[in-house]
Amino acid sequence: MKKLLLSHLLLGIFMVGACATVPRPTNPYFEMPPDHLLQAERELFSLALQQQKSNKLESSVELWKRFLANNPRSFRGYNNLGMAHYTNDQLSPAISAFETGLALETFDHKIRDNLKRTLKFQVTLLRENKDYDAAIHFLKRISELSEEPEKEKVALEIETMEDRIFEQVKRSNTLEDYEIFLARYPNSPKNSDEARRQITRMRPQAPVEMPTMAEDGMSSSPDMGLNPFVPESMETPRSSMPDTVISEDTIEIVAAEKPRSEEMQKADEFPEGEPMLDPEPDIMDEPSAIKMKMSKEKSAMKKPAVKATAPVMKVKITTKTTPLRVRADPSSKAEVVAQLPTATIVPLFQETGQWYQIEYLPGKKGWISKTYSKKVN
Repeated sequence: MKKLLLSHLLLGIFMVGACATVPRPTNPYFEMPPDHLLQAERELFSLALQQQKSNKLESSVELWKRFLANNPRSFRGYNNLGMAHYTNDQLSPAISAFETGLALETFDHKIRDNLKRTLKFQVTLLRENKDYDAAIHFLKRISELSEEPEKEKVALEIETMEDRIFEQVKRSNTLEDYEIFLARYPNSPKNSDEARRQITRMRPQAPVEMPTMAEDGMSSSPDMGLNPFVPESMETPRSSMPDTVISEDTIEIVAAEKPRSEEMQKADEFPEGEPMLDPEPDIMDEPSAIKMKMSKEKSAMKKPAVKATAPVMKVKITTKTTPLRVRADPSSKAEVVAQLPTATIVPLFQETGQWYQIEYLPGKKGWISKTYSKKVN
């Protein structure tokens, strides 16, 4: 009886221990090279991995680069190169290597997990340095690589980062900062709506043109298609004066004609004979001149100044072998409109956060990541 009780006790302890066992972490390396490689390439693969495991990281990186120069489509080589950079705290080259490997083998979980681990480490460093814009860029990439419920957690972390950025914007409290925030984060919960309200409040309003009163007491303005108001003379108009007002165009045409004799001018002005009136000055000419002067000033004010813009610098694509995607907007979720091969140099127009706006074709602009490009003269 005692032996039976002891055996049940030992079995129970074994089951508890088995349930509490933590699963071993997945090996982040690819241990074996592909079978189709030549013997020399297989030996180079094994040597690079041996140097990496012996913590001789600089030597390992050089060996992996030699291997990939001969085998540019080896996702195993890019993964192991990324791990060598990661172990050596070189996060940007590590992310680039993992991204290239994942592009070659899209559904490989080992490369995906290594890339996510490196991106999370990068986000942690950026958060400590309060570089929230760059941290959000990498968080969005983590969200693309994740599934529910991890994707939801990443979305909450992005919202937290946006809140911290908006707190900085509110402390500066300038129109420019509100506009930049709204351009980068147009759908940030609560923050985007408040930014729009502040922009509306702070943006200068265009002056409102006051309407003028016509002779019949009704208000009129140039936009309504009615004749502008002309000051009325204090004297009663003469019956011999024309009813129409001479326009500016007519004045220019008349001024271009040759001088005419006094008799010809008088015949044109009074074709039926000069009326018997006192030879006093025509006071209606003064309001017409005032009106024409106002028309010239108003037309001069309406001409907008045209300001030409041109790119000042250029950007060079720095990817290893794969082309760099050009997106329609500065977001990793935006539509891909083109792809630029490595070492391509294109004009730079502006930069926003971790994005450059470039011209990838004449007259066509898009956005590329700063991570895989650099400014050049």
